[in-house]
Amino acid sequence: MQIAIDIIVFALGLIAGIGIMIIKIRMTSGSPQTKQELNNCQQENAQLKQNWQDNLAAFRSVATNLHEMSQHIDNQIEDAEQLLKDDKQTPAFPFFSKEATHILANANRKPRDKSNLDNQPLDYSGSASGVFKGSINTPINEDRT
Repeated sequence: MQIAIDIIVFALGLIAGIGIMIIKIRMTSGSPQTKQELNNCQQENAQLKQNWQDNLAAFRSVATNLHEMSQHIDNQIEDAEQLLKDDKQTPAFPFFSKEATHILANANRKPRDKSNLDNQPLDYSGSASGVFKGSINTPINEDRT
């Protein structure tokens, strides 16, 4: 009888072990729908990762361009400041004298008002004067004999 009980307990253990293995296999393998959803999630995750990498590369490029533009603008500002500072220095061979340069630098630069000329200048007076005095009908190359 002992042998029969041992065989029955062995058979029950074997059946229980096989049943647990079958349940475990069904639970871990999942349905085809679950596998498809897992595959879709993995693809979406890969696509999101690629999008993030593309965006980071674009942002890095924009940041580099902004940095280069900022340096270019800083250089231009420094050049302009240098030109303003150098403007006060007199050149080695000035065109005007020191006094004339000083007067021109400190002169008020107001635009001149255009005046209406009602009268002709004296050089172009209405009556004949000086060299132009004489008759109008007299030819220039006239023989005086």
